[in-house]
Amino acid sequence: MYFEIFLVPWAINILLFVIFFIVAEGTRWQRHKTLGGFARFVQASPARGFFVFFILTVMMIPLTLLVLHGSWLDMYPDNIPANTTPIVSALLMTMLLLALSIPVMWSHFRTWRQAVRSAAEVKVRSTQ
Repeated sequence: MYFEIFLVPWAINILLFVIFFIVAEGTRWQRHKTLGGFARFVQASPARGFFVFFILTVMMIPLTLLVLHGSWLDMYPDNIPANTTPIVSALLMTMLLLALSIPVMWSHFRTWRQAVRSAAEVKVRSTQ
């Protein structure tokens, strides 16, 4: 029971990450009936795009541990496993998700950094 309850926020986080990843590029998504709101939100500025992916990436760690905790709570009254299979599975799942999400977050960070540099360069050029 607890495993299923704690699996819901984890699945929502993964679903939001995939939706934002799909709509992060391209203006045609802004006109989409369902995904347009997500596209306009994440494409509003490079900083917003980075922070959306940063928050979703960082939230994957505690949400995966919450799922692990839920599986422990479900196993506790009946039988406690002698092996460490649930721990290893949760850690492998966390590593896999982070390996997939960190490059996306990093690319949005680089875009934000480049936008800040360009704005600063324009500001310096206009004062000279």
